[in-house]
Amino acid sequence: MSEYDISVVLPLSILAILVIVANTGVCVLVYKVKTMRTYTNGFVASLAVSDILTGIGLFLQYNVELQNQSKIALNIIYALVLFCGVSNLCAVTFDRYLAVLKPFKYQAVISKFFKAIIPVIWLVSLAIALLPALAWHGEVKSLVNKVYIFITFIVCAILPFFFIMYAHVRIYMSVHKCVQKERKLSLCATQAATQNARERRRQMRKLSSEAKVAKVFAIAAIMFILSWFPVLFYTIAAAVDRIGVVPPWIFVISPFTLALGSLVNPVLYSFMKPDFRRALKKMWGRRTIAKSRSSFRSYRSSNVPSVADLPNGQLHHGNHNINGPLFHGNNNDLNGQVSQRNNYNYSEDYLHQCDGYQLRDDTEPIYPAFESAV
Repeated sequence: MSEYDISVVLPLSILAILVIVANTGVCVLVYKVKTMRTYTNGFVASLAVSDILTGIGLFLQYNVELQNQSKIALNIIYALVLFCGVSNLCAVTFDRYLAVLKPFKYQAVISKFFKAIIPVIWLVSLAIALLPALAWHGEVKSLVNKVYIFITFIVCAILPFFFIMYAHVRIYMSVHKCVQKERKLSLCATQAATQNARERRRQMRKLSSEAKVAKVFAIAAIMFILSWFPVLFYTIAAAVDRIGVVPPWIFVISPFTLALGSLVNPVLYSFMKPDFRRALKKMWGRRTIAKSRSSFRSYRSSNVPSVADLPNGQLHHGNHNINGPLFHGNNNDLNGQVSQRNNYNYSEDYLHQCDGYQLRDDTEPIYPAFESAV
């Protein structure tokens, strides 16, 4: 018999599946759409993978009851998710900090370290997550485990929070300063400075876009910290033998906050991150075109007759008979002669050309595309 009530298991299972599906969609979108293969989205995909692990951990805990079979394995999964999530949020915050405050150094710095950052994040996070199991066999009452928990709380909650807040305050101040400067310059602009004004406006639009992306990740970071707060709170309380001070509702909401924290990121990207919106529209547009092609082929096969199907091989155009292929031209030229004006041959070749229509691919990414790191 399950130790969890069905009223808890069912909604958590649904949320866990939604977390896995939504974050898998983020990874597929970054992989499939060429313009999405940017340095920033590399960190986004890495964060999505850690969110997928959160969904898997919740599903295993509340459906397979993994904690009864191997509590250490479940703790390793959650610790890995915590360390990876925090590290990826710090990495993407640093990415936005460089893009806004050091735009001329961004390309050189991020291209140099990008391919190393993500593997290091995962390897170091895995090593730290495995440390309790390998070093002191997961003994939660031992002194070394209590020290480990306190260090984890400082490194994975307090320091990242201050770093993320500091970086986004600097980003906000930089954007605000540039906006104020642009307003003053626009008031003093003359007709001769029109070209420079256009260039400044272009730079301001780019800066504004960078600031919007930074805002998305600031919200994601706050949601991440809030979602993990109940877990960290009762873990710290247990480490200092004060578990009685934890309200019962903290234990109830903690898995739900973890699930919602992992689910909120794809929603944020879809509605607030410009490149994700463009990629989703592009994929939706391609699907619509594919459906239109299928409908057009069905219509053509059922409604467009061939010349051989008509009596004496003739097609009727109004009140005239046209001997031969279908021509739409001058009505004075109807007896097998091709008109020189408006000569449209609606043959299989023409219809095949119609089927060959494709959307133009936007081949230039917003940031330099990475090729092999995602």
